[in-house]
Amino acid sequence: MTTRHASASAATRLSLLTITFCVFLGTAVSGADPGSVEFFENRIRPVLVQKCYRCHSADADEIGGSLLLDSSDAMMVGGDSGPAIHRGDADASVLISAIKYESSEMPPDEPLPSSVVDDFVLWINAGAMDPRQSHGATIPVRDRIDLDVGRPFWAFRPIGSLKSPFGQSMTEATADGHAAAKIDAYLSRAHQATSLVPVGVADPETRLRRLAFDLTGLPPSDDLMRRWLADPSPIQWTRLVDELLTSPQYAEHWARHWMDVARYADSNGSDFNATHHEAWRYRDYLIRCMAADVPFDQMIHQQIAGDLLPADNDDQRRDNVVASTFLMLGTKMLSERDKAKLQLDVVDEQIDTIGRAFLGMTLGCARCHDHKFDPVPTEDYYALAGIFKNTVTLKGESQQYVSTWNRVKLPTSSEHVAAVEKFNQQEAELQARIKEATKSVERAKSKSSAPLAGIVVDDADAKKVGAWTDSTYSKDFIGKGYVHDDNADKGKLSISFTTRVPESGIYELRLASFPNSNRAAKVPVTVLTADGEKKLTVDERKADIAPFWITLGKFRFENDADAVVTISNEGTSGYVLADAVQWLSESDLKPAETKSADAGNDNAAEAAAKQTLAALQEDLRKLRAGKPQPLPEAMAPSDLPAESIKDGFVHIRGEVNNVGAEVPRGFLRVCGSDDASIINPQGSGRLELASWLTNPDNPLVARVFVNRVWMHLMGEGLVRTVDNFGERGERPSHPQLLDALATDFVTDGWHLKPLIRAIVVTDAYQRSSEFDSRSYAIDPENRLLWRAHRRRLTAESIRDTMISIAGQLDLRGRVDPMQGRGVLVSSNDANSKASFSDVSEPCRSIYVPVVRSYVAPLLASLDGADPDLLVGRRPTTNVPSQALVLINSPDVNRWAEAAAQRLLAEHDVFDERLEATYRRCLGRMPSNDDRQMAADFFDGQLDSAERWHEYVAAIFASTEFRLLD
Repeated sequence: MTTRHASASAATRLSLLTITFCVFLGTAVSGADPGSVEFFENRIRPVLVQKCYRCHSADADEIGGSLLLDSSDAMMVGGDSGPAIHRGDADASVLISAIKYESSEMPPDEPLPSSVVDDFVLWINAGAMDPRQSHGATIPVRDRIDLDVGRPFWAFRPIGSLKSPFGQSMTEATADGHAAAKIDAYLSRAHQATSLVPVGVADPETRLRRLAFDLTGLPPSDDLMRRWLADPSPIQWTRLVDELLTSPQYAEHWARHWMDVARYADSNGSDFNATHHEAWRYRDYLIRCMAADVPFDQMIHQQIAGDLLPADNDDQRRDNVVASTFLMLGTKMLSERDKAKLQLDVVDEQIDTIGRAFLGMTLGCARCHDHKFDPVPTEDYYALAGIFKNTVTLKGESQQYVSTWNRVKLPTSSEHVAAVEKFNQQEAELQARIKEATKSVERAKSKSSAPLAGIVVDDADAKKVGAWTDSTYSKDFIGKGYVHDDNADKGKLSISFTTRVPESGIYELRLASFPNSNRAAKVPVTVLTADGEKKLTVDERKADIAPFWITLGKFRFENDADAVVTISNEGTSGYVLADAVQWLSESDLKPAETKSADAGNDNAAEAAAKQTLAALQEDLRKLRAGKPQPLPEAMAPSDLPAESIKDGFVHIRGEVNNVGAEVPRGFLRVCGSDDASIINPQGSGRLELASWLTNPDNPLVARVFVNRVWMHLMGEGLVRTVDNFGERGERPSHPQLLDALATDFVTDGWHLKPLIRAIVVTDAYQRSSEFDSRSYAIDPENRLLWRAHRRRLTAESIRDTMISIAGQLDLRGRVDPMQGRGVLVSSNDANSKASFSDVSEPCRSIYVPVVRSYVAPLLASLDGADPDLLVGRRPTTNVPSQALVLINSPDVNRWAEAAAQRLLAEHDVFDERLEATYRRCLGRMPSNDDRQMAADFFDGQLDSAERWHEYVAAIFASTEFRLLD
């Protein structure tokens, strides 16, 4: 006998429909978190090895502070200052105060980057998971990896060789060759073997809502609901499946799933949050692939080596190149000055991404040593690293020390190319003529070689406190250069310019700087005058006297006392620059009152030269006004020149300067073919890597992908750790079913749509989520799928659904969400033009900019994917902040109001209006209890716009609205 969840009753499902908007909340289900082994291996252990082991390991010549950091137990025991860490409390951990330079200063040579410190804080607060401890849960470390011992592990065995835990083969369990029948037959055999009785199919409304959200990320339309309820037959179900699979919304929804894995973002994040160059092209490529059902093996080739693939036409070439943006999207420490280390870090991120995205393996754990759990020797890691070290990801610098991305030109029309070439030629010619005209003006000035007016004190003669950085990057500086604070050591740097004026009186002060958006907006300046100290702030982002002078004001000075101007970087955000300070007496300023600032002797030659220069500058302005669109480029990799291609080396402990044995480029030897001789010696090896990944002998790629699809449709993967098929991952609940799906997927040409269709027409997919106490006692985690998993909608689906119900969802796509935002993005809207208002736009969420470190609160609170990470499975939480956001968000409030107005406009009868509300918001008709609660809530005010607004807002904030039964 089956019983329903309490949540199935209408009274509890919508009990928050009161004035107070009461929301039921549950416990968070953890997802990818800093307490994982992968986090420790990728972000914590390498830092400990490189920065700490020299003085704090058993191999150290002298152990500093009696503290060892090379084991979990040693860290807990601590040293002279007590335990190094307190699990769950970073603030109380000595290690954190040391690496923050708050107590001792560790490491002593230089502070760790703030992002690394943040990683340690997250790790400790998450419980400081450390596989180096010796309790039984940790697999002992092997002296060397034996690949023959590793190959029998289930994930590395050939597809089709896995045995059933239920004593029957897939073939024996299947009476019908149809894919859906295979799935149901195998699951049925598992139920019989465990005496489970599955629940029946869900009601028609629930099934359609589930299907619409799973395939399109949107609720079913009124028309779709009417057609389905008129004929809820298996044939009609199949028709609706095919209809949804051909909709543009399907392509957008499933492209977003892969964007989670591809760690898609429109900006870099990290230390320098630079805009990714037209990353939207990759997003749109994915949408096109999903719409056209491009084979997944082809997508793998394109994403790994698209820039190297042959193409039959311009469109194919464009897609190939844009697809390889996949390799570029990881966050990078762009301002890292050690470019060799930066390259190794970029390669590590690419290997880790490919490992988890396609193979379900944590390959990044083998950078510093043999993998602790899986049969991946560090030599195999560096065999792969050799492929990507011969791949150009970063090329050149956008500014001093800041690396920028490699770009590859995309096909365009010959007319476009000709127009750009003509423009570039004309612009270059005009710029050359302007340069000569400028020299003519300078030669015509009678004072062209004279020193600057007034008193000028250069930075070279100023008194500096702290480690200022010398630079000559910005031109037209005074003297031999200028200094800046490198946007660091805030509050520790100052520079004082001192002079004595020849005559007492009023002087105008000017500061030489160089305007730029990355400069500090509020630079503290102190002026020591005859009337005491004067404090002011200066905006170094702009100059008020061209080209680089900033006026500080007029002050009185005496000729028998020092005149001092002090610039500090205390409390500033952005770069602080100092070049020179100029004191101008009233007599120095008099010529400026009657002549232009640049005027010298007013002679005919100078006037003519200036007239010529002005005319040329006007010609340049007009030319640029008609500038053609730049030639399209993609942020994409390319191979090194053939003569520069070479194999790499093992980097001992992952350190860039600690080089070991040479390693030929190759692949993982534990699975599939390990023949590295197929790699072209004149190419990076990316083409061959893509072929190795999609080779039928590779047992992982198809398994990993079909498992991802199963998870998105069924709520849990057959392997629940979707990004980790290794020893530390979970074992498959139905290994033969996983292999059958993988086999059919490859046999059907690696097409996604047939796989989705096969799953959603099964009885298993259409089951109810009803609770059954007997089945629960046998299988409390529902691993054998005796009922449907109750699931949370994605953040994007929740947002898009609210806009859709409001009648405002614009189903047209957007091109470049970052257009006009500049090179650098941050939370400072005045500087970056990035704005949370993007989430207010009525487009689908896939087109909202994904700015790292700046994800919109609405999407972030509803567990939107972290763009810094590869997210195969999003964490699912149910916490108070979600309800608060849905209740208090101005956007949600506006959408609820619009939805209420739409209901009032479309339905005159209260009951019809109520039914439309439930149908659109919850995919069902209101029950008798719902109708009674609504009557009580409206209390006779059946046409009140305010009451309907509150009612819809309450449903938007409800648990049922966010869940799929």
